[in-house]
Amino acid sequence: MIISGNACELINTVEVVRFLESKYERYSTIHDLCCDIWREIFEYFEITDLFITFASVTIAADQVLFDDNNRFFSRGLTLGVDIKDLPKHIPLNRIISLTLHDTFCFNIIEHCIELRSLKLIGVIQWVTDIVRNIPQTNTKLNQLTVITPTIRSLPELLTTVLSVSSLRRLEIRTDELAKSFPVSTLRAAQSEIKQFIIDSGSTVDWNDLSSSLPAFGCIRLLSIGLIDRCQKSISSFIFQKIHTLSLGLLEVSFNWIIQLVAKIPCLAKLKLSGLVDADGFVVNQRWICLFESSLTLLRIFVNISLEQSEESYHCEKIQAPLRALSLSLICDCDNNDCNLYNGNARQWWYLRGMITKH
Repeated sequence: MIISGNACELINTVEVVRFLESKYERYSTIHDLCCDIWREIFEYFEITDLFITFASVTIAADQVLFDDNNRFFSRGLTLGVDIKDLPKHIPLNRIISLTLHDTFCFNIIEHCIELRSLKLIGVIQWVTDIVRNIPQTNTKLNQLTVITPTIRSLPELLTTVLSVSSLRRLEIRTDELAKSFPVSTLRAAQSEIKQFIIDSGSTVDWNDLSSSLPAFGCIRLLSIGLIDRCQKSISSFIFQKIHTLSLGLLEVSFNWIIQLVAKIPCLAKLKLSGLVDADGFVVNQRWICLFESSLTLLRIFVNISLEQSEESYHCEKIQAPLRALSLSLICDCDNNDCNLYNGNARQWWYLRGMITKH
């Protein structure tokens, strides 16, 4: 068979290419991963594991972990009873999210100069001591979460928190909050905190709480975990800037909620959850009155429960007006844990939905 010159030239070229490919062929290894890939990988690891596992693995990995010029910030460091020794090579100056338990005895806050979010879990005296030791030079800490068994004096805790001027979000979770605490206006500069969440196993008195919050005049979101029916008339203090209010109810009257909404001039979102009586919520429902009390209110999120006899709320007279408001009232008929009251079976009912101003 005769092969033309062009064909020979093509064959020779293909052979040369194959030779070069075989000579220089190599597979990618861990050492070929660039810094950007390492950043993505490190997002899936706990900080302590990260520095123990990947330190000195590759040059690129070390550049991400230890070179300040890479600006790789570490989040999610948790220090508690299971941490005996903190690895010395962890760069504390690049930790942005930290959880501390009171079983951890080393003071590292002053070294965490880039800290944005701090969670403290322990007894209240330890919590206040830690907060007092947060350096004034840390201007980036904007979130503080406190989880503590008991709070005897909320004003004292809030006064301590106000020393951290950079905070924008404060969350307090406790099993027990003192039933009442001294009425005192916090003697401190106005806070810039915009979100305040308090979740307690015991109920909160609205007037006692509001009397402790004048320095928190910038709050736009206020969430109270449990507020009961023993509420007095609304105090004169007005939350000027609250945009979202979330309340966990324990048999609070609907009339009191109407009075409260009328005191908050910028309220746009109201979130109600918990256990209620029927009046105002289901029977003789008055949801529209909330919009009439607050011209700025746009949406009401409802997720409440009540206990009543099974046949009470199936009728259209009750169901139809609620459906018109986009609310769903259902009975937990599958719940075998029903109560007997004067010989009548009582069931749990759930009212859920979102009411929008038209």
